Amino acid sequence: MRGFWLAAVAMMSVGAAQAGVVDSLSCRAGLARADELIHGVRLREPRIKRDDMALACRLLRDNQRDLSEAGKLMEPCLTGHEKGENLGQIWASVGDIRDVIARNCR
Repeated sequence: MRGFWLAAVAMMSVGAAQAGVVDSLSCRAGLARADELIHGVRLREPRIKRDDMALACRLLRDNQRDLSEAGKLMEPCLTGHEKGENLGQIWASVGDIRDVIARNCR
C-alpha cells in the first residue's frame, strides 16, 4: 500500500500539462488538497499498531475519511488511465480500511 501512496503523490505533483489531469484553478487547488490529505494518511500509517486497537481504530477512521475526501477531490480532475488507475486504488483502499474497521473496531 505504501507504493500506492508514493505513486499517487508523484502523480499529483506532476504538472497539470500532463495528459490525464484537467488544467484548471479548481483542479489545481483540489489536487493540492488531495495531496495534503494523502500525505496525512502516509504519516499516520506507521502509528497503526495491533497492540493499541483504540488508537489504531481512530487512525483508520481518519485515514478512511481523508482518502474518501481526496478521492472526491481528484475525481473531476483526472481523466483516462490516471483516473481509472489512481481512483481505483483509492476506492479499493477505502474499501479495505472499511473492512478492517468493521472486523476490528467498535
